Amino acid sequence: MLHDVLTGLALAVFGSAGATAIGVIGTTIAPQWDRICRLALGHIEPASAPIVEAVR
Repeated sequence: MLHDVLTGLALAVFGSAGATAIGVIGTTIAPQWDRICRLALGHIEPASAPIVEAVR
């Protein structure tokens, strides 16, 4: 009985942690998806100026 309760609790905790991790990864990657696809297809972006030159 106790084993079943603890198993259910562990599944709930780790399941919700996994769902949260997937949500966070999806939220951070989704806005960059077009850029990721363009880079994967070989469209190279121009290099940006170093921070030292940008501050001047």
